[in-house]
Amino acid sequence: MKKAIALVLVISLAIFMLFSVSGCFNIGQKVAEKVTEKAVEKAIESEGGEAEVDITEGEVSVKTDESEITVGEGVELPEGFPKIVPVYPDIEILSSLKSTEDGKQTFSVSGTTSDSGNEVFNWYKSQLGGWEIESEFTSESEGEIFSSISANNGTYSLVVTIIETDEGTTVGIVVNEM
Repeated sequence: MKKAIALVLVISLAIFMLFSVSGCFNIGQKVAEKVTEKAVEKAIESEGGEAEVDITEGEVSVKTDESEITVGEGVELPEGFPKIVPVYPDIEILSSLKSTEDGKQTFSVSGTTSDSGNEVFNWYKSQLGGWEIESEFTSESEGEIFSSISANNGTYSLVVTIIETDEGTTVGIVVNEM
């Protein structure tokens, strides 16, 4: 069912963005929102689940019994995101996910910052003092710098990925309850 949710969310976002940038912003946007909401709900129902879909200006949110996904501008941390997990202070969050499987929660957040990948990487290293660092990795290829830090604190496992390009830096955070 997770594959269906992801696929439908991507399609929904594409349709929504198409209407948002067209000249038919007001009427087209409202029609696209309602049609897309119903299409996503039907697709998830066909997989045996139920979903509540909400498309508003600049944001798409899909809630099921197992997960909640939000994509758009000005997205916030998912409800219940562990306070012990550091979140880079200058990140603009563009997507968030909260899911529960076998009674354990998973959180995922991604966003962008104008700060360098090295600044973000060093900030995370300084914030993970009480965590066991399991791995650190940095590589550069074709003008992109990719860094990753994996850590755990006995309660949560954390993976932070940082990708720096000419356009800016993207930060991904995945937290799994252990």
